[in-house]
Amino acid sequence: MDEEPHAHEKLVAKARRHDPETTSSSSGSSQTSSIEATIASDPSPCVSSVVQPLTIYLLEPFILILLFAYNFSSTVLKNQIIYQSCTAGFGYSDKVCLLLGTKNATNETKRIEEEVQPYAARVAVVMRIVECIIPAFCGLFAGAWADRYGRKPLLMCSFLGYGLQYLISAAVVYAAMQTYGMVSPWWYVLSIVPLSCLGSSVTYSLAAVCFIGDVSEGKVRSYRMIAYELAIYVGLLLGSFGSGYAYEATNAYVVLSISACSILVALFLMIALLPESLPSTEQSASHTQAEDRDVLALLRDLWSSCCRHRAYKDRSIVVLIMLVLLLTAFVSDGSNSVFYMFMRAKFHWTVKEFTEYESVSILVPAVAGSGGMLFIWSLRKCTSSAVLWLAIVSLLSHSTSSLMKSLAAVSWQIYVAIALGVFKSLVNPMCRTIITNLLPAAERGKIFALLGILQTLSPLISSSLYFAIYTRTLDSDPGIFNLLSAGLYALGIVLLIVVWQKKSTNREYYNPVFK
Repeated sequence: MDEEPHAHEKLVAKARRHDPETTSSSSGSSQTSSIEATIASDPSPCVSSVVQPLTIYLLEPFILILLFAYNFSSTVLKNQIIYQSCTAGFGYSDKVCLLLGTKNATNETKRIEEEVQPYAARVAVVMRIVECIIPAFCGLFAGAWADRYGRKPLLMCSFLGYGLQYLISAAVVYAAMQTYGMVSPWWYVLSIVPLSCLGSSVTYSLAAVCFIGDVSEGKVRSYRMIAYELAIYVGLLLGSFGSGYAYEATNAYVVLSISACSILVALFLMIALLPESLPSTEQSASHTQAEDRDVLALLRDLWSSCCRHRAYKDRSIVVLIMLVLLLTAFVSDGSNSVFYMFMRAKFHWTVKEFTEYESVSILVPAVAGSGGMLFIWSLRKCTSSAVLWLAIVSLLSHSTSSLMKSLAAVSWQIYVAIALGVFKSLVNPMCRTIITNLLPAAERGKIFALLGILQTLSPLISSSLYFAIYTRTLDSDPGIFNLLSAGLYALGIVLLIVVWQKKSTNREYYNPVFK
């Protein structure tokens, strides 16, 4: 629509969003003076004029390493919890419990599997709850900390937390190896404590998104958001692909140790190479404003930033997009908490078979996500709502994939569900792009902090809900929970349609946001 969308966004859209009360009631001359004052006070339009080091592009590789380590151990850790639930939890012999989840399963081992799975699921749910409670509290201040101390310290804290988790988990597995599995799986809850205290995924996701918002603008920002999402998918893919083979060749102790070492090496490289994206002048200003605040003042500031009046429909659109992101996190956390056990119970897959499936399920959306950069470029030539279009298509892909999983009766139909979910990697970067385009740089950390808190707390409900549905339908149809997932993704599509309607009320104002 416009030939210089960046200039239009900086001179008109951002200026209005910073001072909605003035622009909504002033005349043309007062609008011009407001724009000039806003440009002078807003550092974000100057991002492109500052020469940035190439090391700002190291963020995505570090995130890739973190997600590689996470997925490299994820399935193995779940399998280890089931094994130790069988041995230490129910007192079955080591030889019998090693047959669980293998092709050598008998009717007796299948019965034991159904007996052990609910116990193991309780351990996993408690681990998830512990991982949610403390980070949610930290998330209340993460936005203020990110604006006050910078993005890099939050990233380092999160990496350190994950590294310690896998070190402790490896120690528990080693102890179990020495006692033929007679170590309670509840010890794995201990491994979550340092991760929780250091912020978990709340800190790294908030810091990463704010980092990208600091070092990019306009259309470039949406491409960096896609690159960030791709780093997540590629890391998950590499971790899942290598996990099954590494586990067959070695054992759970080696797998967890590799994850710990990978994250700690990435942490040391981050300390040495990654620059801070927030200028020191902004950190000093934020420190001056926040140094005398107490806890309640920080909470009030966070809430007021999220709820204050904004120009046009900005506030309601931000809230709706946050709800969409919250829905996707809710479904993802809930489904992931029981999906591995569902595949073992219904299709009797081994660790290697499941990790091979995971690799394909990550690879397909990752390839589609990389194609999403070309796709969004093409859409921008013919529509002013390219970002919103991709988000809707992605949720539709999510919903049909979940529906297929619920109807699957044989293994190959699970792979059909992967094909139906080809565009599922695009909803998060598109929604984040919309939020960052709507908000000034000084408020992004606070808004994403609130979103991170809600996403961190959502497993308290989602994991418990999916666990309850799964255990109650285990004997009849353990895949029923996928129907709930499909319905919630459909609800997200409805919310995006409402956003479409709201942005249509002022197309000139919103075109740079959704272009």
